[in-house]
Amino acid sequence: KRPVGQRTLRPSMVQLRRVVRSWQPTPTSISRGSIGNSRLSSSFYDDFEEFGELGSNDSNNDDSVDKSKAEPSGGGDGSISASANDDAVMRELRKRMSDLSKQTEEEDDDEDDEEEEEYDEDVDSGSALPDLEGNTLSSIDDLIGFAQAKAREKANTKKGSDSMLGGGTWEDENWANPVPHINETTGKLVDFNDILEGGVVLIANPAKFCSDLAKDDKPKGKSNPFLGGLFDDPFPTSQSSKSSISPALLAKFGITLPPSPDLGPDRRADLLPVVLLIDRDPLKGCQAVLMNRRTGNLMGDLPPSIFETEGGDNNDDGSGFSPHPLSAFMIQPLWWAGSSPSGSNMDDDENPANRGGGLKAIDMVHACPYVNNSIPLEKSDGLYWGGNPVQAQEAMKDPRLEKPLSGFDFKFFIQTTRWLPSQLEQEIKDGTWYIATVSKEVLFRSRDRLGAKRAKPLWTEIIELLGDDYKHIRDQLYGEED
Repeated sequence: KRPVGQRTLRPSMVQLRRVVRSWQPTPTSISRGSIGNSRLSSSFYDDFEEFGELGSNDSNNDDSVDKSKAEPSGGGDGSISASANDDAVMRELRKRMSDLSKQTEEEDDDEDDEEEEEYDEDVDSGSALPDLEGNTLSSIDDLIGFAQAKAREKANTKKGSDSMLGGGTWEDENWANPVPHINETTGKLVDFNDILEGGVVLIANPAKFCSDLAKDDKPKGKSNPFLGGLFDDPFPTSQSSKSSISPALLAKFGITLPPSPDLGPDRRADLLPVVLLIDRDPLKGCQAVLMNRRTGNLMGDLPPSIFETEGGDNNDDGSGFSPHPLSAFMIQPLWWAGSSPSGSNMDDDENPANRGGGLKAIDMVHACPYVNNSIPLEKSDGLYWGGNPVQAQEAMKDPRLEKPLSGFDFKFFIQTTRWLPSQLEQEIKDGTWYIATVSKEVLFRSRDRLGAKRAKPLWTEIIELLGDDYKHIRDQLYGEED
């Protein structure tokens, strides 16, 4: 007899084999399912890796790899065609992305080249500032001159004529012309009534103010051959130098001692007087203002009370605050015109300051023809003397002006410079002064800026503008340096 367990084992083995057979996938399902899925998965990752290498030319290798991967181990034509379509789409996408990337890089390179060309055109190796209409601007003064020239050109266009300024060059507004007092033909003195009029400028001769430049004009007698100069002055050099410099002349312009060479040429030139003649009367003398000596104060430093009108109006706006009566001139310097008090030594009716309407101790030279009670300086470049500074603030905005004026078109002075009758004429004969007419731009130029390229002293600029005939006078202070 067979054991009972053996009879029950056969059905169990048969059942197990049936389960195993039912679990194994058929060849059709493998080709359509797992092979297709694995192909799609591998194609996705392969394309992802190759997507980062845009612009590569390994298309043949990609095709061979795709074809080898696309071949199944058995059957499945539908899955192969689907994979081929996916590969074609991905190759087209990679090609388009590569073309777009190359195009973007070329555009960026072109923009960089254009920027470099523009930069090269703007940079000028020979100057700190770019060229403007052919003018090389290497300093602030050149820039200011260029701006002034453009302003003149604009004014000429507005007026429709450039005959007055002659084309708007720097030389048209910055000039100085000598006025000789000796007739070159006859060698005789010119009539002072013809040349000493209001507006002419007197420029100091450095040999009359600086002891080291003074010439010894004192006649020398013959020495005793027997005594051998025993009783001669033991210090002839110092004695002759001091005797040739007039202390009264120095004191008239606030100079205590002759300017020493230790001060340097510019500082010595600042101390040499440049004087604008205001009025001359053969019987009462001459009046002038020193143009190159500041007090160290501004107009805003003066108390407002000295500018109050006779009626006592204080321009109170109702809030208890009274603005300064010279608000337009607050930052303008106050200049020292000389050692003589204003209004003295002349009758009140004849004093030019009173004729000009000077307000108490303050006088002014300006370029505004519409200031009340001002008088023109005939020999000047459109300058006027006197007037009321308070009213001048309204006159400087008069619509009849070619252009509105500013506070820099006005110079304010305290005191004055005076000569007794025929005193100035004698000083001119002695060679103390050179006579010239000078432009308003030169006389009113600000010379306060510090630095290596600061403005020249007024005396130096005028002497240089007078031409080569006066070059030796400049060289007395500056030597042969440029």
